[in-house]
Amino acid sequence: MLRFLNSSNRSPPGLRLGHLIGLSWRWFSANTTVMSFGDGSQGALGLADSPIGVASDAYEPTPIPALPPVVSSVAAGHYHSLAVTSGGHLWSWGRNSESQLGRPQLSPRETWNKPQKVEGLNQVKIISAFASGVISAAIGDDGTLWVWGKSKRGQLGLGKDITEAILPTKVDALLGQDIVKVSLGWGHALALTKDGKLFGWGYYADGRLGKIGNLSEASPLDSFAGKLKLSNSNTMIKSAEKLVLEAIEKEKDMPIIWQPTLIEDLCDIEVVDVACGLDHSLVLCSKSISFPSSLLI
Repeated sequence: MLRFLNSSNRSPPGLRLGHLIGLSWRWFSANTTVMSFGDGSQGALGLADSPIGVASDAYEPTPIPALPPVVSSVAAGHYHSLAVTSGGHLWSWGRNSESQLGRPQLSPRETWNKPQKVEGLNQVKIISAFASGVISAAIGDDGTLWVWGKSKRGQLGLGKDITEAILPTKVDALLGQDIVKVSLGWGHALALTKDGKLFGWGYYADGRLGKIGNLSEASPLDSFAGKLKLSNSNTMIKSAEKLVLEAIEKEKDMPIIWQPTLIEDLCDIEVVDVACGLDHSLVLCSKSISFPSSLLI
């Protein structure tokens, strides 16, 4: 998606520069337009249905007419989208099978592509929002973190065995921490505080959350290509099927941190930015750090 401001490199009249969030500038204006393009099959473009009643694709940037003209930032998940307005309201649209839109679960499929204001956030002014495949998150101007969606890997961070939140829910474990950024991976999440502390939660296999509590475990869904012995194709297929079934069974007992936990490896280091990949994490620190020569390339 593209939030259109002005084709000129100079600030247009009436537009003023906002504050720096992470490493990108955020603009505020009395008049902005959000544009989208790409696959519209899940409604993530926020555009009207085609004449045959199916959400259509867009092959060039197309304005989303249902959004208010005061959007200050946007976020795109796998199949859904979020927009924050300068007044602190949050809008969502796209796929809602996992409750990532913050709407009642029985909302009709034909309404997915229609941007609507997220319910349950009236008591807080939203300053930024983040989206993954099945989770949405928003930060309030009071530093609180709100999450909703569905994740069996603990990505909500709401406590043991809580795998779904239909409407935005405050993450109580982070109260008083003044959160400034969140990043969402495949099954894990990281939250950065204003004073540079880093918290992690969710699926922690393969060290993607560091050594929280000295926990370290390999993913039960690791590639099993190296475990297959070369033989005839039928034998390999049977072996592969067996390994997949074993991995699925192991996934029932996945290594999960159910609520945000301080990443102790970084306690003495000020973190200024963070990003989650599919199954790894990156942090940007405010100063250089000495490493053992064996780790240097």
